[in-house]
Amino acid sequence: MAVDFDTSELRSLARDLTNAGTAAARDIKPVVSRGALAIKNQMRAEMGASPHFKGTASSITYDITERADGVEAEIGAKVGAGETGGLAHIAYFGGSTGGGTVADPQAALDAETPRFIAALEKIVGDIL
Repeated sequence: MAVDFDTSELRSLARDLTNAGTAAARDIKPVVSRGALAIKNQMRAEMGASPHFKGTASSITYDITERADGVEAEIGAKVGAGETGGLAHIAYFGGSTGGGTVADPQAALDAETPRFIAALEKIVGDIL
């Protein structure tokens, strides 16, 4: 005996969830970008406050990468021709002759995490 079910509400929910994912993806990149900027600014301020490594502060930048499965930011000192970022690891972690006097970048990430999570929760709340 075949039973006939009304699945229109289920199909409507699936459509809403699909549209929510698309809307969320559009709104997430600015949140990641704002978070990366805040972390970069804190890292630059901390590096700039160091009498020995302040020249490295301007080498701290961030890049945003957007893929089908998400958005990510990479934040740190640029190393290469004409950049002073090669000294960042010594500023953060020290070397055989000293250093390690600038706050670990993890502190900047930890400071931004509550704002980042709140912004993502707002996106989800607005969509659902």
